[in-house]
Amino acid sequence: MFKTGKAVRRTAGWIAAALMAAGIAGAAHAQTLRMWGPEQLNDPEIAKLWNEIKADFEKRNPGVTVQYMQPTGTITNGAVQAAIQSDAGPDVILTNSGIGRVGVVAEAKLVVPLTAYYEQRGWKSRLHGWLYDELKTHFAGEIYEFPDGLDVIGLWYHKDVFAQRGWQAPKTYAELLALFDEAKKAGLQPLVVGPRNNASGGHLFGNLMQVTAGQKTVGEVLAGRRPWTDRAIVGSAQRLIDLVDRGALAKDMVALDLDGAARLFFTKRAAFMFAGPWFTSNARRAGYNLDNAGFMTVPVDAGQGESLPTGGVGWSWMISANSKQKDLALRWLDYIVSQEVMVKRASHASNWMVFPQALPGLSPSTPVLKTIFDTANKGVGYNPSVYIPGNVVEAYLQAITGLVGGQVNARDAMAGIQAQAERAPRR
Repeated sequence: MFKTGKAVRRTAGWIAAALMAAGIAGAAHAQTLRMWGPEQLNDPEIAKLWNEIKADFEKRNPGVTVQYMQPTGTITNGAVQAAIQSDAGPDVILTNSGIGRVGVVAEAKLVVPLTAYYEQRGWKSRLHGWLYDELKTHFAGEIYEFPDGLDVIGLWYHKDVFAQRGWQAPKTYAELLALFDEAKKAGLQPLVVGPRNNASGGHLFGNLMQVTAGQKTVGEVLAGRRPWTDRAIVGSAQRLIDLVDRGALAKDMVALDLDGAARLFFTKRAAFMFAGPWFTSNARRAGYNLDNAGFMTVPVDAGQGESLPTGGVGWSWMISANSKQKDLALRWLDYIVSQEVMVKRASHASNWMVFPQALPGLSPSTPVLKTIFDTANKGVGYNPSVYIPGNVVEAYLQAITGLVGGQVNARDAMAGIQAQAERAPRR
């Protein structure tokens, strides 16, 4: 039956009203999630991966658009703080972390506490047990971050150099020293670092602290429960001096930065270098064959610390205190910390990140990353550079430079760090 003109107009009015209502409702649910990071989006391979992640999240959350904000810096240089406090700031942030950096934004109340969500949303199961326990030791048990990537720092070496010279991976620290001697006889720089303008010296010294003092003692020093002048820590500094005196580490390394040190390693003029998984990116840019790269932890002698890599949380997710879309930010974190997304990212050819949980069956893009991933599953010692406040980091790196250059003795170097630690705010 045909409707009358009046009925048609009435029906059209209802439809228009319904469409208008639907439009209003749609607009009410349209949301844009602003995300700080990831870095390196200028790399086409990395951009492709993150655009796939973004599209998948948007598909699962109709009406939501994810907008990536290209990072202009980090917490260390104040860029993250400035972005959070701007009117156009991010809802969710992925940036360099570590307790020293997270403490800056947590104490300024620029990021929200996330502790409750670890239980409520199942995030706790997305972390190594040892990592969750470690996070709970900070800020009186409150957690402000979800770790995205771990740093796992140890000794890199060349497999072919080992094979050509019949060298075996050392099982004790004494054997490692003997291998340094062999490398020197062979005309190689045994060990290379680049402490001039980055944390490379910290990577070296953190490992010496780990094998000399052990994880527990180092943790107590970083938490302020033991002084830097503790005998075991001074012993770590003396061990560094001994490496220089032995010729395993050249004094003029103080003039090198990371790029300079890496060049010595990639051109096989150096036998060993301390670095983390991010070194795979440096290697690719240098044209180094990553199939030839080996990774090992520093071995220990009886009665010393544990043979663990150093590191800790290197990258973390945080939610801006200024975000007006915290529920949406939480949904993003639910998605990004899922095993599905971690495996997708970890399997990608561009990935060098060590994720915060074991990922069974994962096939990393290079053999050296598999070694690093497997090593991380057993636990990680402390890289002090990311655990101590900024003023202490400065004193720490200067002390290491002084030790390498022969400008300070072990006890005075550690006393200098302790003096700065006593001026730092307590957490």
